[in-house]
Amino acid sequence: MQKKVQRGFTLVEVMIVVAIIAILAGIAYPSYQEYVRRAARGDAQADMMQLAQNLERFFTQHNQYAATRAGVAYVLPITQSPPGAGVRYNFNIVFPTPQTYVLQAVPTPSQAVDVCGTLTINQLGQTTPVNGTNGRPCW
Repeated sequence: MQKKVQRGFTLVEVMIVVAIIAILAGIAYPSYQEYVRRAARGDAQADMMQLAQNLERFFTQHNQYAATRAGVAYVLPITQSPPGAGVRYNFNIVFPTPQTYVLQAVPTPSQAVDVCGTLTINQLGQTTPVNGTNGRPCW
């Protein structure tokens, strides 16, 4: 009489594999989320530099940044959003005087946990924040 050979996995083996996958996912997912936040921050900084360039071009033609009242904040109709990620930053521009401006990239709730918070750049090219809450450079 021949023995019947059983094939397959035991419940213990399957649970060990599930535990290993859970541990790997628990490590990888937060790292991925941080990467997405850093990428969105980099895109916002690139967009801010492009807006600053456009403001400088306007300044060379009109000898002022704003053709309107000083001290008025405008919400620009530009939002930075990587494909499939939703809007990560909203851009504002403030003209304290016709000769100065401050561009702001304000994080939306989906980007709110980013260590750098609101990014700014002015007409002198000064950027804030220099470092995030983790001590790493933001710009």
